[in-house]
Amino acid sequence: MNILILGGGHVGEKLAKQLIKSKHQVTLIEKDTETAHVLSTEIDTIVLNADGTDRSDLADAKVQEADVFIAVTGDDKTNLFACQLAAKMGAKKILARVNDPEDLELFLDMDITAINTTLVTVSAIEDSIKYLGGVPKIASIANEEGQIVRLLIQENSPAVGKNVGDLSLMRNVFAVSRGNKLMLHDESHLLREGDVLYALVRDEAEMKQAKELIGAKN
Repeated sequence: MNILILGGGHVGEKLAKQLIKSKHQVTLIEKDTETAHVLSTEIDTIVLNADGTDRSDLADAKVQEADVFIAVTGDDKTNLFACQLAAKMGAKKILARVNDPEDLELFLDMDITAINTTLVTVSAIEDSIKYLGGVPKIASIANEEGQIVRLLIQENSPAVGKNVGDLSLMRNVFAVSRGNKLMLHDESHLLREGDVLYALVRDEAEMKQAKELIGAKN
């Protein structure tokens, strides 16, 4: 895949190296001139000394051709703005590093796959890329055991009107959110449009079930 990474810090550098090793085509964007120069001598890929929140710089980086755009700077505001811009400019799939857990919901509400770096390894970030389906209203937080997915139940979701215990992923669901109320797993909970399920999925088969649950197409 053609992958564009914003942020050449520790996470970005390790991620770029791992993705290159996995035979992906990687471009790394780093705003700091000195850091960008060092990275260009250490990583066998294109390193751009550019601003990932600048439309013209993203255009120069060919964000519109990116299969995946990943923002992993240490600043959540930068990551959020860059992801929104990249999505508008045509990047197919969007991931963002979230440094402050309190910002996590903000990213998820904007359909940005959020990676909490207090829970995640670089290998898990790479794994999360292959699970992405470009599907609205589904987002993932990677950890070493699988993917924690946030599933918004929409009007056309087959889960509407069913109890949690009736779902194919019943054993994977650990919480349900309705409005401002978060409820722990209860098999008798009757699902409505607008409910949000939180579930742990461990492989591609379970991810497919999660997408089917919300009426999403692969």
